[in-house]
Amino acid sequence: MRHLLLWMMLAALSCGCSKAEERAKYEGRNETKKLQGADAAGYDGTAIRKSVDNTLNKTDQHNETINKSVKGDEGQK
Repeated sequence: MRHLLLWMMLAALSCGCSKAEERAKYEGRNETKKLQGADAAGYDGTAIRKSVDNTLNKTDQHNETINKSVKGDEGQK
């Protein structure tokens, strides 16, 4: 009886570990690491983090495009 309980506990722990490893695989921006903590509140922290990372990346690209445009205009003057 004790062995059965032990095996059930080990099986439950091993299932939990695989999910944590899946979440830990995503390595986004350093600025959004804290968003991963949303998992503790019942949200999908990885999905939130990916969404914010995507938004930040697009913002960075937009800013870079604007900066190149401004530098190009200054060079023509």
